Amino acid sequence: MTISLAKAAGLAAATTLLGACSVGSYGGLSVGSAGYYDDGYYNDGYYGWYDDYYYPGTGHYVYDRNRKAHRWNARQQRYWLARRAALRDQRRIRANWNRWERREARREYRRDARRDARRDYRHDARQDARREARQEARQRARQQARQRARQQARQEARQEARREAIRDARREARRDNRRDARRDARREDRRERRRERRRDRDD
Repeated sequence: MTISLAKAAGLAAATTLLGACSVGSYGGLSVGSAGYYDDGYYNDGYYGWYDDYYYPGTGHYVYDRNRKAHRWNARQQRYWLARRAALRDQRRIRANWNRWERREARREYRRDARRDARRDYRHDARQDARREARQEARQRARQQARQRARQQARQEARQEARREAIRDARREARRDNRRDARRDARREDRRERRRERRRDRDD
């Protein structure tokens, strides 16, 4: 399907007027009419993105995101023929994939940025997990050390109490033995005096 140069020029003028008020969007990049693209206004806007398809500037095919060719429809044909007709120097028309490559480069940059962000996030998460694990390990070690110290202190206290009890028992036994010995000695002394008095009387 073809149209005359006059009709193409008319369509180009209409497209230019409409494009001054309209900017579309494709994947976060400005696309649409009148040469307003992601890189600003282009006088050679006969190629680029429109209606979610890329037109390289020549031929009858537009390309989707996967660079699969599709024959243009009537609306795409009118749009791109008008853009080409608006170009002053028709000799400059040639297949051009620059805007595809720029957008692909930006997409790759964003993909790399997201990948780097995810990698940094995972790295930070692993660092945080290791730091928390070390902190928990230190806390457990301190708690265990305190528990062992308390247990050892209680054990030593019990042992000391037993030793003190044994010492007290021994002291008490020695004291009792001395008391018993003194009592026995006094008793024996009294007996001896009584025996002496009886001997004195008998004599």
